[in-house]
Amino acid sequence: MIKPACVTLGLALGLACAAPAAAQVTAAPAPDRFDAADTNDDGKVDRAEYDGFVAELVLLYDVDRDGRLSRTELASARDPSKFDTIDANHDGFITLQEIDAYSASDFAVLDANKDGVVDRAESKRQQ
Repeated sequence: MIKPACVTLGLALGLACAAPAAAQVTAAPAPDRFDAADTNDDGKVDRAEYDGFVAELVLLYDVDRDGRLSRTELASARDPSKFDTIDANHDGFITLQEIDAYSASDFAVLDANKDGVVDRAESKRQQ
């Protein structure tokens, strides 16, 4: 399914190529975290979508590709203050196992009504 933002961006890029002197192209804004996690666009994030979103974030921040995240790698993260909470063994790195343990409890907290999914209202309560 083509998303409207993609069509708009494609149209803007096409116009920019047709008349480069007259057109100014700006990048489309990045989707918010909820929209990025809600891969099937049903207005809810289930556990599989949440886990996939977390895995993508790990890949994004694991610059040296060693399978763990250092404080330096997460310095630009949205909320690096959670580092010490997630780093359960306090070795200065966050491993995939530590992320899995944290994300299980994090999802449970986000899912306030315990229906197995996080809707937009629930996600906004935790921001």
